[in-house]
Amino acid sequence: MIENSATGPSETHPDDFPDAHDFAVELTSDGKIGAESLNLAYRVPSLAIRVCWSWWSKPVGEIRAWTVADIPCGTLTKPYWDSDQGWKIMIWQSEDQIFVAEGDGEHDEHRGQDIYARWFKVSRTLYEAAWVAALDRLRAV
Repeated sequence: MIENSATGPSETHPDDFPDAHDFAVELTSDGKIGAESLNLAYRVPSLAIRVCWSWWSKPVGEIRAWTVADIPCGTLTKPYWDSDQGWKIMIWQSEDQIFVAEGDGEHDEHRGQDIYARWFKVSRTLYEAAWVAALDRLRAV
């Protein structure tokens, strides 16, 4: 279990995060026809992890113009963080690794921390390459 407090991810050790050597950012569809039906997801087949960005319901209009500088990432003390109903994500970089933690919206009220049930790390090189490939596919739509 990974926890997040006001000062960032607590009690996290890089060795506790499995390597996502097969990390990919994929385009998904909600079944409708057209670019508006597309969404993005993180996929790590070797770890059976799929992170769906449910709030990115309009990536064509908002994300098509992104560059590597715009992709989700933060620092250990100020991680990228977002949530939706029953879902939370936290992403940060430490050295040459990107750490991703996803949760189901649980919060430890007693300790004042969000709880994350799935986590992995990916090299910054692979993380950025996967995003560039996804952005290229998105622009081609």
